[in-house]
Amino acid sequence: MMGEKLIEKQGTIICQVCEKVIDTVESTEGVKTWYGMCQDCSGEKKED
Repeated sequence: MMGEKLIEKQGTIICQVCEKVIDTVESTEGVKTWYGMCQDCSGEKKED
C-alpha cells in the first residue's frame, strides 16, 4: 500500500494498535504524526 511510505508526511494518523496509516490531514500545527485506532482495531476492542 502506498500510504506506508507517507508515515513521515506531516499530518499522518496512524493506528496505535496495528500501525496502519488511517488517514492524512492538512495540519497547520506542524505535528507530523497522530495516533488513533483504525476501525478494524476499535471494532475488535468493543467485542472484548
